[in-house]
Amino acid sequence: MRWFLLLFPLWLTAQREVPLDADFRFHDGVYFTPEALLANEPDADWSDISGEMVQLPEDFRVQIDSFGYKQRRYTQPYAISLDGLPYLLVRRDGQRTFYEFAGLRQVGRYATVRYDTVMHTRQLMRAYNPATGRPFREGWVERNRRREVHRIVDMVTGHRYPLELPTVRQLVATERDIHDALNRSSSEEEARMIRALVLYNERHPLLIPLQQAND
Repeated sequence: MRWFLLLFPLWLTAQREVPLDADFRFHDGVYFTPEALLANEPDADWSDISGEMVQLPEDFRVQIDSFGYKQRRYTQPYAISLDGLPYLLVRRDGQRTFYEFAGLRQVGRYATVRYDTVMHTRQLMRAYNPATGRPFREGWVERNRRREVHRIVDMVTGHRYPLELPTVRQLVATERDIHDALNRSSSEEEARMIRALVLYNERHPLLIPLQQAND
C-alpha cells in the first residue's frame, strides 16, 4: 500500500498528458513561443489584449487589427487559441499592427497550415515601336500579388517547411513503409502527402499537458 501511495501522484501526472490531435483543446490566450503552446500555458490572457478581431472559421483564419497589449509591451505572438483551437501567426503589417493567424488543417506532431501571402514583384516592361520592332520606352513596374502557400509545421520547434514531396519524404523517413509508398510515386499529389503525415503522426503522437480550457 505504501508503494502504491508513492506512485499514485506520478500516475496522476502521466494521465494529464494526451496526444495532440483534432479533439485537443488548448487554454484560450496568446502564446509567445512554441514551448508555451506545447506546455498549454498562455503567456497572456485575452483580457490583456486590445484590438479589433475578425474570426473566419470557414477559412481557418483570425485577423486582429490594431493588435496590442493593455498593461505592458510584450513580444510578438507565436500563436493564439480561441475556443480551444490554435492559430499560428502567418502575417503581420507593422504599420497598422495588423496580425493574421492561420488555424491548423492537420493536427499532430507535423501539422499543416494554409494561408495567403503577398509577393512583391518587380518587372522590367518595354514598349515597342510597331514599325521597327525596337523598344522606345522601358521602365520597372512593381506589383503586389497574393499567393496561397501550404506549410508543414513541426509543432515541437515551430519550424515551417513547404508541403513538397522531397520534404515529406525526409520527415517520414524513419517509417519505411510510409517512405517507400511515397517513393513509388513522383507525383506531388497533396492528398498523398497529407496521408503520409497523418500516418506518421498517429505512430509518433506528440503528448500535450491535459490542462484544457474546459477543465
